[in-house]
This record gives sequence, structure tokens and C-alpha cells, in this order.
Amino acid sequence: MVRFLHTADWQIGKPYARVVDPDHRARLKQVRIAVIQRMALLVQRQQLDFVLVAGDLFDSPAPARSEVAQALSAIGQIPAPVLVIPGNHDHGGPGSLWHQGWFQELSADVAPNLQILLERQPVSLCGAVVLPCPLMRQTAVEDPLSWLTQLDTSELPDGPRIVLAHGSVQSFAALDSQEASSNQLSLEQLPQGLCDYIALGDWHGLKQVSANAWYCGCPEQDRFPRTADYASSQVLLVELERGCSPAVSIEPTGALQWHHITMRLQGDADLELLERQVQQHLGQRSGEDLLLLELDGQLSLTGAARLEAWLTSLSSRLLRLKHRQRVRTLPSDAELAPLLDRPGDPLFARVVSSLKEQSLQQDNAEESRLAVLALRELQLLASQEI
Repeated sequence: MVRFLHTADWQIGKPYARVVDPDHRARLKQVRIAVIQRMALLVQRQQLDFVLVAGDLFDSPAPARSEVAQALSAIGQIPAPVLVIPGNHDHGGPGSLWHQGWFQELSADVAPNLQILLERQPVSLCGAVVLPCPLMRQTAVEDPLSWLTQLDTSELPDGPRIVLAHGSVQSFAALDSQEASSNQLSLEQLPQGLCDYIALGDWHGLKQVSANAWYCGCPEQDRFPRTADYASSQVLLVELERGCSPAVSIEPTGALQWHHITMRLQGDADLELLERQVQQHLGQRSGEDLLLLELDGQLSLTGAARLEAWLTSLSSRLLRLKHRQRVRTLPSDAELAPLLDRPGDPLFARVVSSLKEQSLQQDNAEESRLAVLALRELQLLASQEI
């Protein structure tokens, strides 16, 4: 029996371009290094034989040297061999990182346990046989698994066999367009009994494809889920014997928490409910959470201003606040009454009355939005009058 860690899609150097705050971007990038240290502790605690990284260790074929150095130093602390194949982000084509002399020298110095598998040939390790399917370009011309259909298995040593591949066994476009891949893997074409476990990378969520084929997902989640069953922030611990079904256990590794909250606001009173719900997710934490907030419904002028102020305050506690708002602002009669009842200023009242009608427009959302903004300005102006 061999016991190993299956992981993939570390995406070291991911830029997080949509995160505005540079300090938050730096924090998000740093946690992707820190998770390697947690994997090292897991390997040590479980006394595992080796680690398999199924592609996309880095986010590009030419990552920054400083990020490469940090990643290699962390890998060097893993007390077991670490075998890596290139994926579509960090493919193994000419000029890519893996061929650079400085990378090879640095790896030998700080991560002698690291082995980059650039060739499609069996690798014997700790009594197991690893069958690597590296991507040598971003988009493979042929199925990366195709070489295995011609493999002479009679020459393979005894022991469990593991296919290590990066790509899609189906189109994930319907689940997450950012995950779609053109590197299609035809698992059904593999010869019967060829392998005991198929370690897959590319899909950033946990997914069991068959009895012996798994996507492990990211060790540190990197996006908001788009489906209810999406799971990330884990690695897989696999126990394997030749000719037997693998024993797979899920080991959580992520440090950050990603939340998705959807709510319909029926009025200003629902803002308290929203605030309580968010507080239940965040607790006392700051700088450790990311939130996707999807809101619709309606609020008064006062409620809309309160929501805007609360969101500004909330964003300071989050590494990222992604906000999708379809909340309609409808001025209440109580809010408009002091603006309309101005016998000394009939022009002001007529403007407010006209804006009120425009704010109720159902067939022109932009006109309605601008009218609401104007009413909020007039309300503020009126409140400042002496």
C-alpha cells in the first residue's frame, strides 16, 4: 500500500486583478504560499509517501521570481517527494519556467524533493508507478491521456498505478465559464485495469468523476462558487493498493472563508436582518473573509442611504466585497411630504413632483435611477436648510 496527497491548482502568483486594495491582493497571494506549509504539516502528521500536484502549481508559465522562490522554499519543507506536472496555466512548452536555468538551480538548492515531470513516461516511486500526462502547451492538440493507450504494461513494475493529468473530462462551461478547458480527457479510452487511481487537476472544486478518478480542487479557494455543491479549500489523502479501490479522504486546508448571501429586501426593516445575517458569517473576524452579496427588492431613500453607508463600512472588514445590487429605491410618502409641502418655494415642489413621477418609471430604468439620485440630493439639501 502507498499513501499520498493528491492536490492541484495552487495557482501561485494569481494576480487577483479584481481586488482593488493592493494590501488585500498581497494578502490573498500570500495565503497561497501559506497553504503549502499546512500541507507539509499534514504530510508529516500522516507520514505520507509522496505528494502529487496535478498541474497549475503556478498561475502562469513565467511567474515572478520572488513568488517562485517562496513557493519552492515552502515545497522544500514538505517531508516527502513532490511530483508536479505542468497544467494549462504553467504549461511546459519552450521558454516556460521549468526550462529556465535559474529555476532548476534554485529548485535544487531549496526544494531537492521536487520533481517536475515533463515527459510522458512511467515514474517509479515508493513502490507505486506514476503515469504523468503533462501539458506541454496551454491547449493540447491531442488528448493528454492518449500515450497511455499505447503503453506496454508488461514492462511496468508491480505496485499501484496512478495517472496524473490536467484537463476536463467534460465541459464545465455550464457550471463556471472561468473553469472551461479545451484540454479534454477521455477517461473511457484508458485500457481496462491500467490504473488504480486517476489524480486530476483543472476543475477548482472537489469532484469525484468515477470510483477511482477525482478532482481534488484547490487547497485554498480562489473564487466564489456558482453552484450549491461546489467545494474547495481541500486536498485528498489517498491510500492505494494494486487492483483495489482507492480509499480517499478529504482534508480541509484553506484559511480564508468565502460567503455567498442572497436576500430580497421588502423594505427598510429588512436591513437589520441583512446586517445580522452577515454578522453571523463574519463573527469578529476582519481581513479573512470574502463576500458575494446579491440583493434585490426595494428601499426608501433613507434605507438606500443606510445600505450604502453600511456597505462602505463592511468592505473595510473584507478582503473582497463583490456586490450585485438590484434594489429599487422608491421614495416614501413620508420622505417626500416635506419636499412637496413648500408654499414658499413652488418651483422646488414642482421639481420634486416631477422627479417622483420619473422615479416610478417601469420602462426606463436609467431615467428612474437618475430621478432617485436627484431626489436624494434634494432631500439632503432640504435637510441642511436653516
